[in-house]
Amino acid sequence: MDEARLEEVFRRRLRQVHAALQVAARYDVGPPGVPAAGPVIHAANHRSMADLLFAAAAFHEWGQPIRCLAAASYFEKKGIGRLLKDLRCIPVEGTEALQVASDVLEAGSPVAIMPEGRLVGPEEWDETRVGRPHPGVGRLAIDTGLPVVVVGAAGTEELWPKGRGRPYVRPWNRTLLAMRTRYLGPVDAEHSRDATAIIWDGVKACVAEADAAREAGPDS
Repeated sequence: MDEARLEEVFRRRLRQVHAALQVAARYDVGPPGVPAAGPVIHAANHRSMADLLFAAAAFHEWGQPIRCLAAASYFEKKGIGRLLKDLRCIPVEGTEALQVASDVLEAGSPVAIMPEGRLVGPEEWDETRVGRPHPGVGRLAIDTGLPVVVVGAAGTEELWPKGRGRPYVRPWNRTLLAMRTRYLGPVDAEHSRDATAIIWDGVKACVAEADAAREAGPDS
């Protein structure tokens, strides 16, 4: 499939995900972390398979299509695997995923990475309601020198709990999803672990804001 066709499928899928997710969820996405799409690294927490769907819908709403890194094993799953391919997600299997992400950024597109590297359910959260990050995001930030936007999502773990084969679809009781973002800019650090720590502190702050937005309710 040529690039134009891939992009056409990508845009159509974004619209479909946005429309379908509205049946099962309400959104409180806040403003985007950057005013326009471009080569920026977005780093987010990972509570649920619904994170990928929520990211696609939110960035579509902002007019900033984005490519997400996702575990390669997800691409083999029935249903969600085809969707991830159509959304042009980047399969993560070893360190080559960072090179692919670098290539996408170099081509001028933003990418999203979830530094925890796997789903982290409530039973594994620390006191800030996240898991432990891997240093790949810090290495990507240092190697590219590009700005970083931190992202915190909340509510996805209720829409699609870890271990469940599909999300809950209850139009009469839609799950409230919240997302908050913050622009960090280029990360000033020499080592990937230091860069990752800076980024992860920002993600934690955004997660706290997203959780608070859900607790306050959609009309606050």
